[in-house]
Amino acid sequence: MTRLPLLFLAVVLWAPQVVAAEAPDCRVPSDILQDDPTLPLVAERLKHKQPITIVAIGGATTAGVAAANPAQQSYAHRLEVVLRQRYPDVPITVLNKGVARETTQEMVDRFDRDVYAPSPTLVIWETGTFDAARAVDVDVFAGALETGIAALQEHHFDILLMNMQYSRSSASIIDFAPYLEAMEQRADVDDVYLFRRFEMMRYWSENDIFQFADVPREQRAALAAEVYDCLAQRLADAIEYAAR
Repeated sequence: MTRLPLLFLAVVLWAPQVVAAEAPDCRVPSDILQDDPTLPLVAERLKHKQPITIVAIGGATTAGVAAANPAQQSYAHRLEVVLRQRYPDVPITVLNKGVARETTQEMVDRFDRDVYAPSPTLVIWETGTFDAARAVDVDVFAGALETGIAALQEHHFDILLMNMQYSRSSASIIDFAPYLEAMEQRADVDDVYLFRRFEMMRYWSENDIFQFADVPREQRAALAAEVYDCLAQRLADAIEYAAR
């Protein structure tokens, strides 16, 4: 599998899109989103209006590096805003622990510092894109997932696993399939909710909600902010669905 320069990969993943004048309708079919999510701790705390801390750990997307203002426009920050709007009586905090250019194993290696210390109710783990782009051995990737999920379960956190981002350009040069399959299998075996970002973004692309191609450089940051906001909305939908 071809190893791609990081600068080229960043252009491929984010270079494409036409930014709409109005906020896009980025809802997705329920079968993409409602994959029997089980977040019992979150559900219990929402029911009793108890404080909820969410840790979002991941790569460049979690860090929000493609947006003009990552601190305010990352999906993690937008998720906090959306959840506070939906649950005004519940103190909700989302901590962003995104670091660009890390493999799944490198994320696991910083769980002690970035995940365990805040004692979260829910951990959102976004991973896989960098592993696929760097052609990390799939067995190594799957092993890191297994180790990480087991460690999170030992700490009794709710877990939401988020798979890779999608664009036609990136999918044409990166073989995501074995990594997607590994995540699917791991989530199924460990009974972890898998948030299907790859399928979600593919739906947006195929239905012209977002077009991840030929986006002028000056519009890319705005596009990224829109996508991050849509991810936050759909994550909030998943959390709300799981809490019912």
